[in-house]
Order: sequence, then structure tokens, then C-alpha cells
Amino acid sequence: MEHDDNLGRMLDYEQGAALERLDREHPTAGGEPECPACSMRMARHVEQHLAPRSDASPFRVRLICPSPECACWTIYNW
Repeated sequence: MEHDDNLGRMLDYEQGAALERLDREHPTAGGEPECPACSMRMARHVEQHLAPRSDASPFRVRLICPSPECACWTIYNW
């Protein structure tokens, strides 16, 4: 995975799994979950996998907190 200097820390497994569940329940614009660190609504980015993947989906979803002070993030296969 390429490194982005604008990203903050990656959320731990439990936080990431909880955000994935919430995001899958509301996958449309405006349904993005809140950041567990600062409560801002996270930004959703759908990306194509650039490396071998563990499932059949060609896409992954990255959730990123838009706050420059926080910038926490997580990623999951769609």
C-alpha cells in the first residue's frame, strides 16, 4: 500500500471492524460513519486493488477522517 503523508494513524482492528459494519449498513453518500477519535464524519474513498487480494472483490473502501489534526483511517475489502 502506498504511503500518504497526510494520513494519521490507522485505527486498530476493533475500531476498523466497527466502522466497516456501520459503513456497510449505509453505503450511500451521506451514510459515512463518524470518526471514533474525534467524531467528524469520515470521508469514503472507493479504490481499485493494486495488489493481489484475498477475495473476489476488485475494490476496497478507505474511510479517512477529514480533520487535519486527526486524519485516522481504516480500509476494508468491498
